[in-house]
Amino acid sequence: MSPEEAFEQYGGRLYGFFRKMGFSVDDAQDGVQEVFKKTLLRPGFCWSKPGSYLFRSAYHWMIDMWRKPCMETLSDCTPATPFNYEDDFLNFLTHEERTIIILHYQDGFTLKEVGEIIGKPIGTVKSMVHRAKNKVWEREQSCP
Repeated sequence: MSPEEAFEQYGGRLYGFFRKMGFSVDDAQDGVQEVFKKTLLRPGFCWSKPGSYLFRSAYHWMIDMWRKPCMETLSDCTPATPFNYEDDFLNFLTHEERTIIILHYQDGFTLKEVGEIIGKPIGTVKSMVHRAKNKVWEREQSCP
């Protein structure tokens, strides 16, 4: 697979991942650009199966963005609501739980691949998925 084919296949998915995690349109586009730039500059990178590496880079880029001190006004610092769902269950999950749920259930990565992307053992990923599901279930039970 060439870098262009990888961009065609994964660029939109990475953009959607950033938007679902609450980044604005411009920040999501910047994130996709940074992930592919970093990957293109990596010497000897094998483009045969780039998905896990691209999403791992995206995850680390997000962490870096969240850790950066914000110099703009407060309204510019707060992440945008992903898609303005009426009752978006992702909004009350932690960033890690949200990342795992999106990568596993919406982007189709296995739990092992998700663990590689976020740098956690598969057992930890499984327990985080379980806790996130329980939070969603409890929230649904408490809503009228």
